[in-house]
Amino acid sequence: MDKERTSILLEKDIMLKLKNMAKFSNKSTSFLIREAVTEYVAKKVPKKEIGIIGIVNSGDPHFAENDEEYLKKNFGKD
Repeated sequence: MDKERTSILLEKDIMLKLKNMAKFSNKSTSFLIREAVTEYVAKKVPKKEIGIIGIVNSGDPHFAENDEEYLKKNFGKD
């Protein structure tokens, strides 16, 4: 995976906590920051919704023309 360098400024107390976490978890501070940013972005970026149009092949070449009849037949009356 390609990476791009960036710089951030953190409060001293946060950086101290981060260094302690890195020491006790045997991971680098860079790894912990990347992990935190990755989780944050995953929560904030809207998930792409998948539509249902065109997903299934009904096997009937005239299904779109006869959809109302199919729905009435298979899902009850109006």
